[in-house]
Amino acid sequence: MKDLITSRQNPRVLAVCALADKKKRRQSGLFRFDGIKLLREALSENLSIDSIFVRDPIGEEIDSILRCAIEQETLDADRIIFVSESVFDKISEEHSPEGIVTVAHCPTALHRICDVESAADLIGSEERILILESLRDPGNLGTVMRSCAALGIDRMIMSSDCAELYNPKTVRSAMGALFRLPTVTVASEDLPSLILALRKQGRCVYAAALREDAKPIGSFSLKCGDCFVIGNEGHGLSDATVAACDDAAIIPMREGNESLNAAAAAAICIWETVRP
Repeated sequence: MKDLITSRQNPRVLAVCALADKKKRRQSGLFRFDGIKLLREALSENLSIDSIFVRDPIGEEIDSILRCAIEQETLDADRIIFVSESVFDKISEEHSPEGIVTVAHCPTALHRICDVESAADLIGSEERILILESLRDPGNLGTVMRSCAALGIDRMIMSSDCAELYNPKTVRSAMGALFRLPTVTVASEDLPSLILALRKQGRCVYAAALREDAKPIGSFSLKCGDCFVIGNEGHGLSDATVAACDDAAIIPMREGNESLNAAAAAAICIWETVRP
């Protein structure tokens, strides 16, 4: 077994703790996540792993996963770092940690930042997509990603003022979808232009918005490639984005109820997009 790190001030320990900061994630190109399930997902998707911090003594399940990954050559044994319980408590962000924290390289080839022209060229005309504008809560963003991946969306489009993809809450809520669902991010002010470019591909784009002329979702026929735009949790969609869309759509609800949160509304819109 490797030497055991027992100092909470060890440079490698401080480096992984620093990844709680967005600026440090951007500078290093690394992000971190806790737990066994996300490690399994990362290994299955061949995510590039920088290091894995394991609490000593190692648990049987974790030991089995790591040994298997090493044997299958999906993980280099030198990337495994053993730490004391005290050090692990400093590293982990979980209330009931499972004893493993993974540091991985941000999959920038999967999550692209583009200008409008490049984004329009990248997005296939028949891809099933969902568009997000100013979705600020990382838990909501991760949940939407999870729904997209589960229900069959091919790519998620985001404005640059959405929550960060590599925020620990986003990663946790996405439950592995971050490692497999392609995304495209464009500057917030460019989202209406991208919507117009997507419409030129032959898509219909519907704004999920509370407008007097909005049509109930399910009352119109969607063809392959048609999509919805989901807006900010509190303020909804910008006027410019709604104006760029073909039409507005609402989710019919029983009177007297609060509107659905963004993640729930997105799941319904996704289902309308992908259902036969």
